[in-house]
Amino acid sequence: MDPRDLLVAALARVPLRVANGAAWGIAWLWWWVLPIRRREAVEALAASLPEVAPRRVLTRMMHDLALGYVELLQFDKLTITVEGAEGLPPGALLLGGHGGSWDVALLAWADAFPLAIFLRTPSDPWTRRFLAGHRARHDLVALETGATMDDAYAALEAGRAVFFVQDQRHAKGIPSPFFGRTARTSAGIAAALLKTGRPVWGAWQHRVGVGRHHLCIERLRFPPATNDRAADIQAITDATNAWYEARIRAYPHGWLWLHRRWR
Repeated sequence: MDPRDLLVAALARVPLRVANGAAWGIAWLWWWVLPIRRREAVEALAASLPEVAPRRVLTRMMHDLALGYVELLQFDKLTITVEGAEGLPPGALLLGGHGGSWDVALLAWADAFPLAIFLRTPSDPWTRRFLAGHRARHDLVALETGATMDDAYAALEAGRAVFFVQDQRHAKGIPSPFFGRTARTSAGIAAALLKTGRPVWGAWQHRVGVGRHHLCIERLRFPPATNDRAADIQAITDATNAWYEARIRAYPHGWLWLHRRWR
């Protein structure tokens, strides 16, 4: 047996109040002892939101990240509210990102409606097996590395919402403003919108307590399409980044500032 299976089994039994304290300890160690990519996170936060205190925001980010992994193993014990899902039509386009406890939220979205999502395939076999098991239990279809837009369109036709995550750097993306700086951004949801004309909804999540999360879905509106496809792609992509900015400003500790978004 892989030792990680034993660790997972142990963490699944840890009371969340104990995990909460341990997560603060991990956040403290990360900030003061093992500051892996801390400098990059501080620089990104300072350039984007200079008015906030980096240590307070980033240690809470690391706490929430650590606690979220334990919560993922105890998903059935969590209190998760989902706002707006009743208005989501079958086969909609969803825009979301790494706010709050991302992995917990992803399973909660899949419980709320049929869902497919573009995801990178983990290189580690154990991680692939672990995540695949969780996703299968929640009927989450992963469009992993190698999947194409045709796979996404097939999922839409089958009545699944297709989730696009565009708040990470996409090397083949287009330049788009994000917190006042240019960031390479995927044009995937813009291309899907122009091709299918399906409605686009924004999906975001934030922590409201230990073992408690709130998810919200809202309809997004974009300027009418023109005859200039490149300009339309740019306008839609810029609008998605503006939406991300607003969500992150509301909950700056919830976003994963460890991403090298502007590299």
